[in-house]
Amino acid sequence: MEPPKQKIITGFGLFKSAKAFVAEPKNLKDLEESLDFAQQKKFKIAIQGGGNSYGDVFFNNQLVIDTKHLNSIKSFDQENGIITVEPGLRIGDLLGVIMPHNWILVGLSGSINDVVGGMLSTNTHGKDTWKNGNFSQNIISFKIMFANGTIKEIRKSDDTELFNSIVGGLGFLGLITEIKLKLKPTPSYMVEHKLQRISNFDMLIDFFYSLEENGSEYAHALLNPFITGKNMGQGTADSCRFVDKKNCSNEEFKEFLVKKPSVYMLKPKNFWSLCKLFWNNNTNHLFCNIKYRKTPSSYNNNIVPFPKFQYPHSAKPNFNLLFTPSGFFEIQTIFPKDIAIQAFKELMLLGQRYKLYPFICGIKRHKSDSTYLSFANDGLSIAWNFSLNGITSKQRDEYCKELINVVLTHNGKTYLAKHPYFTKDDFHSMYPNYKKVLEMKTKYDPDCLFSSGATQRLLHV
Repeated sequence: MEPPKQKIITGFGLFKSAKAFVAEPKNLKDLEESLDFAQQKKFKIAIQGGGNSYGDVFFNNQLVIDTKHLNSIKSFDQENGIITVEPGLRIGDLLGVIMPHNWILVGLSGSINDVVGGMLSTNTHGKDTWKNGNFSQNIISFKIMFANGTIKEIRKSDDTELFNSIVGGLGFLGLITEIKLKLKPTPSYMVEHKLQRISNFDMLIDFFYSLEENGSEYAHALLNPFITGKNMGQGTADSCRFVDKKNCSNEEFKEFLVKKPSVYMLKPKNFWSLCKLFWNNNTNHLFCNIKYRKTPSSYNNNIVPFPKFQYPHSAKPNFNLLFTPSGFFEIQTIFPKDIAIQAFKELMLLGQRYKLYPFICGIKRHKSDSTYLSFANDGLSIAWNFSLNGITSKQRDEYCKELINVVLTHNGKTYLAKHPYFTKDDFHSMYPNYKKVLEMKTKYDPDCLFSSGATQRLLHV
């Protein structure tokens, strides 16, 4: 392995960076050498998957192990739907292999560039999480390299505490080296996509809690953050289900599984630089209104390949560049069903008071999950972002403090892979099972070799 080199690493939100040594192992021997390097230098290790987390979940200022070269498919049982992969395998590449054989994974995030190890470490959720659960539901077993260099295979049935500590555990206990996944069958890779308007929060609740009777498998809504009064909650909702239809061409299927090199014939950097010239709250409001008016008031059905439904943002890559130079916060918070709408209203009113209107304001439905640090409950989540350009650090901190107060008052919790900054006490309130993770840390990494900026802040180790 080439010696680690110093690089600047930045979260997807662009608000946090660090200079660290970066190792890029290609095999187990390289991983062992990376651990030796860290121990000789007395460095802490953070682990980078796809590098798509918004803050500093995957980096520190000492040593980062980038898993991008550990990206092979080790075996694929096409008949029984079992696949074993390395942690750095990009999800877009994995779906390109399994979906033509009528298999899918559940709990998929919205980025084609996320990698399997990162999805395990953050226990991602998706538009089907309300029905199928988080990414953990795919996992048969995985292998992990601990701080002492030993490798152990973990199965939920045999090692429940370790499984629940590592899945969703932000790379806190070791390096994932291999993951065995059980796939879900599909009749094709085509879906029936339904799109409709949502008039208000009452209609939003009806949409999400009638999915079972409508036969939907995936569902998501986007709200207009500028609306007030009785129409608050206005937006659009889309859902889909797999159908037994003839598959489209291979080119059309794979179109949304790769990061596009350009947007409207411009390089992403140039496209988003151009957008910044006119992007503001007024234009954002205008686009929200146009989108709502163009959407049919009742369901509009269309048959499309699944990647087109699941990964629309791959058509407009690097949208984070719209928020340079200061970056942006994206926050996702989940609440129990019975108090979710009241919490959503308070959060939206708070954003309106600070004039922090999101580029995306998305709603999903969820179900509970057993892993200790997983973003999962029976309820609804809201995800929104806001630019850090044009506001002072004092305004940002005041807004975030009020935001967290709303979250905690309504028994909510924030997704750790997206969180900006909140206190250790806030984290403990949201994730009381953190103590179980610390117990595993004491047992398997007593010298705290594995530690990112986020875990140092939240777990103070």
